[in-house]
Amino acid sequence: MKMKKNYCRLLAVLALAVLCQLGASAQSVRGDWDYDGDMDMSDLTQLINYVLNERWNDVPDVERDTFMVGKVPIVMVHVQGGSYSLGGGITVTVNDFSICETEVTKDLWWTVMHDTTYPYGATKRPVTFVDWDACQAFIDALNELTGANFRFPRSTEWQFAARGGNRSLGYSFAGGNILELVGWYKGNSTEAHDVAYLKPNELGLYDMSGNVSEWCVDATNGSLVSLGGSWLDDAAACLIISPGTSLAGTLAAGAKQKGFRLAM
Repeated sequence: MKMKKNYCRLLAVLALAVLCQLGASAQSVRGDWDYDGDMDMSDLTQLINYVLNERWNDVPDVERDTFMVGKVPIVMVHVQGGSYSLGGGITVTVNDFSICETEVTKDLWWTVMHDTTYPYGATKRPVTFVDWDACQAFIDALNELTGANFRFPRSTEWQFAARGGNRSLGYSFAGGNILELVGWYKGNSTEAHDVAYLKPNELGLYDMSGNVSEWCVDATNGSLVSLGGSWLDDAAACLIISPGTSLAGTLAAGAKQKGFRLAM
């Protein structure tokens, strides 16, 4: 049954590939996964691999650590420290850290918290509608289960990772210059989607532009800031250079478009 399903999906993608090629134009080519302005055999190979394996074949070879919580894996990507420019002569430097390749999912939340009041459907989607106190309780419980030291990312860490760290290719969004290929926003979505469905960035991190905006701790004053934009936002909010939204005065509030990602 699965083979038949994949076969049908493959035929659909091949048909889409032909249509995209017929209507191809410059840098706006749909299906141009390597961003060279054309949809060619390399792009088609990546599409076929994704359809069959549900994972991109160009995920970079970076150092990862995997923590198992029940049957749910937490994959942490090691990010070598470095610097990035904020413009205006301002340079930000961060030390080595690790960050989760995806946003925290409903599946992981339920496994850690055993919260039967939280809707369990769509388990691979980011967890939302969780307030600040609940998130702190989640991280405390997760650290007790794993013996690790998970935390919220600092804003500077998050922004460095979204840029691709030291592997950055200078994209406008996390993973590319065409938002539709790397992120869910109001131009291509009316809700949050399963994590790790679209193309990752240079560090193999998914959904850092769009899907749900992510809570981080401001590295300068310890307040909360929401970064990355969401399915409810326009493209400008999903830009890597977007300053995000300060959450001062709404620290306890959860929302349908806000989630978070783990760091350590």
